[in-house]
Amino acid sequence: MFKFAFIENVPGSSPENYSFVYENDESYSLVTGTSSFEMTEELIKKLDKEGYDLIDLCGDFGEEAAAKLEESVTGKMEITYADYLPDELAKIEALDSLKEYGIVIVMDGVEETQKFSLKSEECNTYVHFVKDLDAAKVAAKELVEQQGVYFLELCSYFDKKETLEVIAAIEGKVPVGSCGDLK
Repeated sequence: MFKFAFIENVPGSSPENYSFVYENDESYSLVTGTSSFEMTEELIKKLDKEGYDLIDLCGDFGEEAAAKLEESVTGKMEITYADYLPDELAKIEALDSLKEYGIVIVMDGVEETQKFSLKSEECNTYVHFVKDLDAAKVAAKELVEQQGVYFLELCSYFDKKETLEVIAAIEGKVPVGSCGDLK
């Protein structure tokens, strides 16, 4: 079974009060918030011991933090972080608030889109697990048009080509970052 986690930086949050698990026959996924680098590092060590395969970090972590967190890993777990193409980076830097946050994750074993949310005073996160790129574009449009997210981040499935397709699907209405390779 593929074990995956998406970790976001949310002030005042911890895996005990800001998380959920989505599991199907092929994958086990944890989405959670942490409120400090130290908390994230401890969580990464725990997930490494539990045999997680992949950790995607929100864009607030960046390259340096992801590299430092990879140093804590003893197993084969990969760690990626959300990054932004230059135009998308300019859009996110111009935002006044990051409170409404959307995440789209392509995951094995998903047939119908699975929708979850995490809410706090600091951040409302809306997560859609989907089966493929076409479903991801539909999910992104829904997150923007119906949930009113201020920005989207995509899991590491999305390389530059797929990320650009999602941006086109939402007509560039909100910034979009990806944990995949944007080069």
